Amino acid sequence: MENTNTSTMNKNTVTIKDIAQMASLSPATVHLVLSGKPGPKAETRERVLYLARQMGYRCNAAASSLKRGITRIGVILPRQEGGNLLYYAPIWSGVRDFMKEHADYRLELEEFSYESRKSISVPAGIVKEARETDRLSGLIVLGDIDPAARPELLQCRDCHVPVVLVNSDMQGVGRVCCVQAENYLLGKIIGEILVRQTPGGGNLLVCAGEATTPANAASVRGIEDYIHEHGAGRKAYKLYYGYTLEERCKLRKELRTYLAEQPDIACCCSVTARGSVELACALEESGLAGKLPAVGSDIFPQNVESLRRGTFQNLMFKNPYRQGWFAAEQLFHYIFHGTAEDAVLVKTEVVFQSSLPMYV
Repeated sequence: MENTNTSTMNKNTVTIKDIAQMASLSPATVHLVLSGKPGPKAETRERVLYLARQMGYRCNAAASSLKRGITRIGVILPRQEGGNLLYYAPIWSGVRDFMKEHADYRLELEEFSYESRKSISVPAGIVKEARETDRLSGLIVLGDIDPAARPELLQCRDCHVPVVLVNSDMQGVGRVCCVQAENYLLGKIIGEILVRQTPGGGNLLVCAGEATTPANAASVRGIEDYIHEHGAGRKAYKLYYGYTLEERCKLRKELRTYLAEQPDIACCCSVTARGSVELACALEESGLAGKLPAVGSDIFPQNVESLRRGTFQNLMFKNPYRQGWFAAEQLFHYIFHGTAEDAVLVKTEVVFQSSLPMYV
């Protein structure tokens, strides 16, 4: 990298022209880089961004937004209804609150919600609808994406509409950033909690969610890796399920069957909010609430009551609100400054009965 001498430059007044002069480029090229627009080569972009950081350049995003007009951000998430209120509603709230707090930048939110019937995966139709809304400056999309929708997202990239994924990561869709919980670590923590609470041994019953959902798969992999490393022959019975009422009823029935017919089950957990509701009900209906160590996922009224009653000993909090907020923040930085983190991991926390007041 260049050896820049910025000691005599007032960092509060660095302009695009200053950076252009230092980089031996035209102001127009520097503007394209700092605005995140296509055109400059990768090495040129890297050099300009490096100099901008070294020189302390700060884009006046509010002034830029006035020149640009309204900046429209699209969001593709499950519709807020039924079970989606347990987990996805806080993601919606995080995005909306970020937009409200940055209203001075003339941001406008366009919501593309979809009904999650058999699967929570983002369908191709809703991505196509958003892509054909040619006034969008960027998209926030749930990272669980149907295979048919992935080419549509790549076309968003080709149309210079940056995409930030939230809750799960997926390669090959042209995203500029992903914001998600530490899902694999979450699974390992669950595994450790349950193994330590059952020193006499025994197997785990796991509500594993949709098998194709990256976040769920990472959590389950974390559980299995921990018990493989520390569980001395234990195994996990994994129950997968979809998102219809029929699927949830089927899950509860399967849980009761396992709890009644598999005496080797020593503990249980869920890596999803929906599964947590069904697991708590199955434990209580089977008379095993408080007798089998159990860990639920996420914080919402039903889970809070299950923790207070002792049906769950712990909850794993993935902070979906902060995931939504950070996704909007990363997209904002990319649109206005041309930079974003490749990945942002939102801290996962273990919630106990004693620490519950901190969360509710």
